[in-house]
Amino acid sequence: MNKARVTNFRVGDEISYAGGAGMIYGEVTRVIGSGESAAIEIEWEDGRKEIKPVKDRALALLRRASGASEVEEKHADRGRLKDPDIESVRRSEQRKRW
Repeated sequence: MNKARVTNFRVGDEISYAGGAGMIYGEVTRVIGSGESAAIEIEWEDGRKEIKPVKDRALALLRRASGASEVEEKHADRGRLKDPDIESVRRSEQRKRW
């Protein structure tokens, strides 16, 4: 899966960090700066706070504060595929239940 070089993090986003001792999970508490030179303040699960640059490839967005995942956000502009045959069967099944 090809990722964009810089992810635009927002306050409240859930993130993971691939450290030497394993995965660490946390939440973005503050965004400092903008663009590629931005940094984020992260509050880890154990309560520590740390500032990391957004260009750090070990950072990964797990879930937006809105609840959408990174993949859902990437595909938000796509329309749902529609198949008329499937729709007709679905409608007939719904009629049978009532």
